[in-house]
Amino acid sequence: MKILSTLPFFLTIATIAACSITTANAQQMPVRSNWIFNYFQENPAVAGIGECLELKAGYRQMWVGLEGAPTTSFANINGVLYDDDHNIHGIGARVVEDEAGPYSFTSVNVAYSLNMQLNRKWRIGVGAAAGFAQYRLALGELVMPDLQAGNDPAIQLNSSQVLFPTVDIGVHINNKYTFYGLSVQHLTGSKVTNWGLETAIQQHIGLYGGTMMEMNESVEFRPSAMVKYTGGSVPSIDLVGMFDFRDQFQAGLGYRSGSALMGLFSVDVFDYITVGYAYDWNISPLKMGGPSTHELVIGIKACSSRPRHHVPCAAFQ
Repeated sequence: MKILSTLPFFLTIATIAACSITTANAQQMPVRSNWIFNYFQENPAVAGIGECLELKAGYRQMWVGLEGAPTTSFANINGVLYDDDHNIHGIGARVVEDEAGPYSFTSVNVAYSLNMQLNRKWRIGVGAAAGFAQYRLALGELVMPDLQAGNDPAIQLNSSQVLFPTVDIGVHINNKYTFYGLSVQHLTGSKVTNWGLETAIQQHIGLYGGTMMEMNESVEFRPSAMVKYTGGSVPSIDLVGMFDFRDQFQAGLGYRSGSALMGLFSVDVFDYITVGYAYDWNISPLKMGGPSTHELVIGIKACSSRPRHHVPCAAFQ
């Protein structure tokens, strides 16, 4: 077995695992299991890093069987704007729709990235996304058996929806076999004055990394990890190990700290269409009411001419 550029990656994973042993309980953003197939949704710095214009769309149904369980729809598109003097300029757009009982959330933003050459092996990308988000609460659907609940200042005389601007930033570093990334969503930490007394949108910080190991001529192993932190909560960690068979079919397992065990696969249906699926087996206290979660992602690539300075990363697909 040939191992490529793995030592720094595993040192990073060991550090993440040592600091992240329980799941976050205060996240305001949707969770996705198939992030390994959809990095641009996590990080605006990824815009334009691929050699093709890419469209990703997906749907996630959490805790099947539990009434009011969250559902998430998401879509994004990104590609190369232009490239010059060893720099690649990327552009993209992202949309998310999330619902959970009487609560729903919509986010729309556009992203720009600049990918530059660090040295002969490594490239770095920086990116930012700006847009808006809307949180909605269907007050008529709230069930409050305690008559005193209507006096709760977090509910009384509040608006049924809030709209505010959002700013995300990110960094992505890669060579031919290994990649790392850092993203901060809701950078501005907007205050929501018409919901509750001291409501604020927390910053969401994500750190991820991955590498590729050649098992033989037709099989590769791609371990990756992501740790997320939301203000006021403990970090959560995703660990994923995927086997790639001839760059056409990928399958593997994953673990989300204190939350789920994951089974994942993706397959190239045609040359430019890929379908990914993730099944989460719930290991949280909610497992009795909703033991499983399903997530489907479809990717479409439209290739014209390859950017002159594009350097593909084997572990980043």
